Amino acid sequence: EHNRRAKAYKFFEDIFTVFHNGKPKIPPLRKYLSDDRIYHARYDTKGVDKTVFSEKYLSGFLQLDEEELESMKESHRYILENLPEKAPKGVYSGNGIVYVGGGNFNWLTLLSIKSIRAIGCKLPIEVVIPTIDEFEADLCARIFPALGARCIYMPYALSDPENTNSVVSKFHLNGYQYKALAILVSSFENILLLDSDNIPVHPPDDLFNKEPFKSNGLIVWPDFWKRATSPDYYKIAGLSPSDSKLMPKYDEVAGRYNDAKHDTKNPLDLDNIPLHDRAGSIPDPTSESGQLMISKKTHTKALLLALYYNLYGPSHFYPLFSQGSDGEGDKETFLAATVATGNKFYQVSKFLNAFGHFNIKHEFEGTGMGQYNPVEDYEYNLLRQRADSMSEKQVVQFKKKNTLFERGPQILFVHANFPKLNPWTLKIERKFFNEKGERFRLYGSGMKVRTGYDFETVQWTNMKYLLCDLKIDLETYSDVDRSELCSEIFEHLAFLRSTIHTLE
Repeated sequence: EHNRRAKAYKFFEDIFTVFHNGKPKIPPLRKYLSDDRIYHARYDTKGVDKTVFSEKYLSGFLQLDEEELESMKESHRYILENLPEKAPKGVYSGNGIVYVGGGNFNWLTLLSIKSIRAIGCKLPIEVVIPTIDEFEADLCARIFPALGARCIYMPYALSDPENTNSVVSKFHLNGYQYKALAILVSSFENILLLDSDNIPVHPPDDLFNKEPFKSNGLIVWPDFWKRATSPDYYKIAGLSPSDSKLMPKYDEVAGRYNDAKHDTKNPLDLDNIPLHDRAGSIPDPTSESGQLMISKKTHTKALLLALYYNLYGPSHFYPLFSQGSDGEGDKETFLAATVATGNKFYQVSKFLNAFGHFNIKHEFEGTGMGQYNPVEDYEYNLLRQRADSMSEKQVVQFKKKNTLFERGPQILFVHANFPKLNPWTLKIERKFFNEKGERFRLYGSGMKVRTGYDFETVQWTNMKYLLCDLKIDLETYSDVDRSELCSEIFEHLAFLRSTIHTLE
């Protein structure tokens, strides 16, 4: 371990020196053509939205002059030429799950880990704690290890505490960089990165040794939005989206990528074609960042480039990726860096599922997102391709033989992000009471069908176990009367159990 750490420190010093030297030399990118920003457009192939996110349209927002463009190109070129392709041997090994913990995320991470251990997940787990204020000694020394997880204190993992001249200390690190840094400092070679509010509902252990991860080394999951990346990003990264070739077109309703039909003899009408349909661009839709799989065996350089994008994200790269539309942040950087380094990737094609409930006014209120199993997504698409050339009669027989083809991929992750599953906050903010003061299920009545069990009751049972049976001390609940918290958990659990008969 001492040898591994020494190698890692040297590796990190080297790459942060490159990041430091490759810092963009121009002021933050804040110049827009007008006060208009790109609206947060849903990815919707069947919809009435006629705005085409073409190269021309996407050029009408963030503005860089020739000098700025040249300067950014130079910095980007320097980074690509100087970042290593591989990490030193022995720094990374094995497969595992990584979370970014700290502060309120410690509780959510604990709930997620308890959930996946309860369903039989055996993978080792590392929880990266970004700052000393967010480090909880009892949790890291006793509770997490009992669940087969260990804490990594990020500052000590990035640079030797005895090295007062570390180049890493020149960087002011914050939340935007934590995901890329967590992947970097984790000891695993292959990683499933989970948000702390993301709860796998089936064991994810076999994702690592099957397709599509085995051949691709990076898996991303879809989000609801169209990609709004500036054409200038492609110039900066030395990429040229094709004028004549289209990538497979994403159909979120069917949940598949269809080969683009176009006449290759004639040039494309670029003003009426989305930039992100063109070969060589970053494909639609945007990525949802609740989960990510990456191999540091094949994608070291892509990871380091993504970290570079995040180190200078708020000032330079987020404006290039999102052009001021909502939801800018780290989520686009991993796929962008993978495209820029010419690495392979797999985009899950089954579109995410919006979880939620209908309120008294019969309006849908979203509370979370369901993302699908990539192994099944991959296999399902292979089966579909085979079925495409069959007669209807043959398809009926084919379905009988292949249950996956009949049912489609299953949900693997519940990203419980809005609201987060913090029982005290949910009570204070009355998140599961309607206007009449009656309790309701945050996720409605369809979760058993979608996940295979009563997800909500299981989560509240886990809360009761952790907070009321084991009475685990957590910063999040240090100012909360524990008996009051537990009586709330008992009450809501009793309500959930009394409504099990209403589930689909």
